[in-house]
Amino acid sequence: MKRLFQWFITCAVVATAVVVLLVRYEDFLIKPWTRDGQVQADIITIASRVTGPVTFVGFKDNQYVEKGELLFTIEKSTFIAAVNQAKGQLLVDQANAAEALDVLKRSRKLVAEDVDAIARQALVQYEYAWQAADAKVKESKARLEAAELNLTFTDVYAPVSGYITNYSMYTGTMSVADTPLFSIVDASSYWIYAYFRETEVRNIRRGDKAVITLMGYPETPIHGVVQSLGWGIYQSNSTLGQNLLPEVEATFEWIRLAQRIPIRIYLTHIPPNVQLRVGTTASILVDTAARGEVYREDGEVRQSVRKDSLPGVPPRSRFNREP
Repeated sequence: MKRLFQWFITCAVVATAVVVLLVRYEDFLIKPWTRDGQVQADIITIASRVTGPVTFVGFKDNQYVEKGELLFTIEKSTFIAAVNQAKGQLLVDQANAAEALDVLKRSRKLVAEDVDAIARQALVQYEYAWQAADAKVKESKARLEAAELNLTFTDVYAPVSGYITNYSMYTGTMSVADTPLFSIVDASSYWIYAYFRETEVRNIRRGDKAVITLMGYPETPIHGVVQSLGWGIYQSNSTLGQNLLPEVEATFEWIRLAQRIPIRIYLTHIPPNVQLRVGTTASILVDTAARGEVYREDGEVRQSVRKDSLPGVPPRSRFNREP
């Protein structure tokens, strides 16, 4: 009797362990988890469109700036002189064009009164002279417009609201056109990059709800949804080595590491006490059984609809999902 009771207890413990194991395994399939994630955001590099010394800097390193706020100014005197020069050249060209047009009109009038008053070749030359003068006026207008644009480019404004980073400029710094000076982290564009193993992404869909835990805020979970899944990763064996031959790394058949696929998580709600910083570490849990709203890169929101919720489509097993 005692042995029977011991056998019963043993079977009960084993059965309980198997059930717990199955439940945990099922939960792992439904809610894949990774701690290989990072906070990301749009990083806008700031550069001037003209060259010149910086005369004013309106921010400090790591400062928050609003969209449209003046960041820095480049010495304007050279560009003001270029505008005045372009204006003067335009006046000269307009005068020359007016003179050419007046000559053409008088020549036409004379020909209308007397066909032989002016040679036809001379009349054609007057036509060409006026067309060339008119084209010169248009060219001068374009140069004036370019000079005025360059003058406006001496004031550089914040294209987005965010945080100044990688600050390395001061009053007197020579700003070279199209050379980045610093960056702005767009404060409205934070998202999470979660790197899941390739064995786990087959059940993840756009719109799946996600829970993010930052290493810096372990007690404050952040909610989000899967926005998109990566479609490719870099293959080291595809590079060329010496003599343009394929460079193939040695592999061990008994060790096969699953590749990591990047998944972009859109943050639906950020707690007020959480300050997101690009590059910080995050853990992500994705609930493939819960679908939310899909947020696309252009900001549009779409409601995700599961196939098994459509009429006439049988529900899928949690162990047998579509690829």
